[in-house]
Amino acid sequence: MQGTNLGMSHLKIGDTIFRTPLGGFINHSNTPNCTKAEVRTTAETLLLDKKWNLMSMQDIKKGEELTLRYTFYNI
Repeated sequence: MQGTNLGMSHLKIGDTIFRTPLGGFINHSNTPNCTKAEVRTTAETLLLDKKWNLMSMQDIKKGEELTLRYTFYNI
């Protein structure tokens, strides 16, 4: 469903960006079906500088790959 929060894909601690297991299943596309949404940290997550969740931009069919326009990595 469009606008579905699929979970945390990346997090940043200090100068390092880490990919979560979900982030490992995302492929690059110039016409992606998902986007990253930055999530504000709270007192419980103060050790994290930033974190991003993967959000669907359209309905995604069963078996369809998750795609995103890469912005953290050079391709």
